[in-house]
Amino acid sequence: MMDLLRKSSAHVFINSLASPVLEQDDAHHLLKVLRITEHDVVSVCDGRGSWITAKLDKHGELHPLSEVFTSAPRKNLLSVAFAPVKGEKPEVIVQKLTELGIDQIIPLAPTRRSVVKWDDARAAKNDERLRKIAREAAMQSRRTWLPSIHSITALADVLAMPGCAIAEPGGVEISREHRIVVIGPEGGFAPDELTTRVPTVSLGESILRAETAAIVAGALMVRAGRESQ
Repeated sequence: MMDLLRKSSAHVFINSLASPVLEQDDAHHLLKVLRITEHDVVSVCDGRGSWITAKLDKHGELHPLSEVFTSAPRKNLLSVAFAPVKGEKPEVIVQKLTELGIDQIIPLAPTRRSVVKWDDARAAKNDERLRKIAREAAMQSRRTWLPSIHSITALADVLAMPGCAIAEPGGVEISREHRIVVIGPEGGFAPDELTTRVPTVSLGESILRAETAAIVAGALMVRAGRESQ
């Protein structure tokens, strides 16, 4: 099944496989940007693990070719929480974590040393933008499960979640037991924001930028999950 996904000329998400209809923007992208023709096979997915192969006619209508394939979700979901940073870096974080296969991405509410502080209106706008970025990245990487992009979440709420760990120098190596890794802002977390009840994990010997740290954490979590299988 994975070979069919990898070899498809494009991968696209729709609301329902029972009624496979492309959104107008996706149809335009496939026909005008990727120049998909009736000779190409595309994979069409509902973002919840089920997908088919299909052909796309010149009018943007899908014609199924296969049965419905189903991919099971990961038993223990992997999550990365990060403090938003300046510019387009949050978008890069979401894009790369999606490509790596992280299941849940959690932007943190402002912490003591956060430079970027989103108000409610900006947070809502960024929620929409980050979900769009994740969807596009999932199409590129042929994911069958769309990642969950959480709304802004307080650090204390994330630290209370099972399997949580904080990325800090001197921490232990990331293992399959660490299902949520929390990345701080460019200045790190203030001492009183952390708790000894939550373990710390290492991202290596280098001092990383916040956006790099989030991506490295995701890669190490996925690797640890694969090694444990």
